[in-house]
Amino acid sequence: MMGAYDGTTSPHTLTDRRIAVRRAKIVATLGPALDDPERLRAAIAAGIDVVRLNFSHGTAEEHARRLASVHEIAADLGKVVGSLGDLQGPKIRLGVVPGSGVTLVDGSEVRLVGDSEGSEPAASATLAQEPDAAASAEAPEAPEAPKADASADTPVLTVVYEHLARDVEPGAMVLIDDGLIRLTVTGVDGDVVTARVVVGGLVTSRKGVNLPGMKVSAESMTDKDRADVRTMIELGVDWIALSFVRRPDDVHGLRALIRSLGGVQPIVAKLERPEALDNLEAIIEATDAVMVARGDLGVEIGPERVPAIQKQIIDLANRESCPVITATEMLESMVRSSRPTRAEASDVANAIFDGTDAVMLSGETAAGRYPVESVATMARIVEVAESAAQRVRPVAPETGQVLGRVVAKAAKQIADDVDALAILVFSLSGASVQLVSKFRPQQPIIGLTTDDRSLRRFALMWGTAGRMVPERDHSQDLILAAEDVCLEHGYADKGDTLVIVSGIPGGIGGTNRVLVHRIGDLAGQ
Repeated sequence: MMGAYDGTTSPHTLTDRRIAVRRAKIVATLGPALDDPERLRAAIAAGIDVVRLNFSHGTAEEHARRLASVHEIAADLGKVVGSLGDLQGPKIRLGVVPGSGVTLVDGSEVRLVGDSEGSEPAASATLAQEPDAAASAEAPEAPEAPKADASADTPVLTVVYEHLARDVEPGAMVLIDDGLIRLTVTGVDGDVVTARVVVGGLVTSRKGVNLPGMKVSAESMTDKDRADVRTMIELGVDWIALSFVRRPDDVHGLRALIRSLGGVQPIVAKLERPEALDNLEAIIEATDAVMVARGDLGVEIGPERVPAIQKQIIDLANRESCPVITATEMLESMVRSSRPTRAEASDVANAIFDGTDAVMLSGETAAGRYPVESVATMARIVEVAESAAQRVRPVAPETGQVLGRVVAKAAKQIADDVDALAILVFSLSGASVQLVSKFRPQQPIIGLTTDDRSLRRFALMWGTAGRMVPERDHSQDLILAAEDVCLEHGYADKGDTLVIVSGIPGGIGGTNRVLVHRIGDLAGQ
């Protein structure tokens, strides 16, 4: 029986001859809520496996400072914590709305004007300027709600997307602020889109805009994203997440950019557009991992469809040995409350039952009042879900003639047959570790590598703990290295049985061997 991890000690300890380890990983978003070093230390100790740097917010300097703090604290705690740089993508949003916002009334008319990223709102009929210190002292009053012209009361809102008028047509739905505000397009005249307010409310600056059912023509990467990729590579993030993925070419484009800048980071494709669902198999084949980005996805296809789509994505990702992260609003109430709702606890548990590799916290740890409690709560929910006898086990990958998958499947079966304490996988890139992980062995997986970048990538892989080992040229040396790791870190004792997965030392090609070894059985020991 595996003991629960309370967040106060290392999770990799022996309990009842099994390593007590939470299998699904926790990704936590950094932000002001974790800028305090002691709070960050407590959150990492509570169970953070991978930190997310959200490049939709913050500066390069802030991201660098936060990541450096994570590495320093993780090293001090003896933990391996990976990092995920998340590109903003061509996020469609409102521009600056004057004053405290504009109230849209049900049944009224509003005009939307597309604008390019980064341009300032014009002080004209299209949108009043935000008040600033440069305003005239003779004009003390705040600007009124924007007007279409001097004789009309129709509000005009800037949308930071220059192709807005080209992409929409009469009858199209425009959603603002995660669908809280709903508009229906009634006409397009040049660059101006006229719409009727179906569900109104207060509209404020920079709220997100969705165009469900519309084939948006924006590219998956903006100029800002390209600059941010360079920054991510310079910072040494371990994974790069691509927003707005619609087709495999989006992933190929980012991979080419990463390589051209000297990077080697694997890619997480964020699935948040309907077009991505149409190309799901090809995207999973092209990428290194996927994220079920349920926020925008729910707005685009309707929240009632998200649970089934989530299961479909996780199932296919598992079949194809692709890591999958489930994200967005998992413990949303903990932004303000020290406890989650029962529905949120069920949501996290069901993602575990579906077979997700990782679950993600967003605002809960970036800007919430209870970031440490959010991580600890997530860890407890995952642990209990994983220990449930009735949990659903994901479908294992098809092996076909793929040698690595055949070896990984054999490792799991042999480990069960010989009642091994752990599966140790030697891997330079992490690919072999990921393959073994996807077969969901009951034994903990210990990823062994000579590369610190691969070590941190293991942090996203289900059921895996990572350790560095010296480079070895002979089979006996590999076995001795595996023994040393197990004995040094308390994974196993002399006489315990291990399954070791590796390639031929000094050989060409990937993983092709499975060894059964009992600690202490080498000649001369």
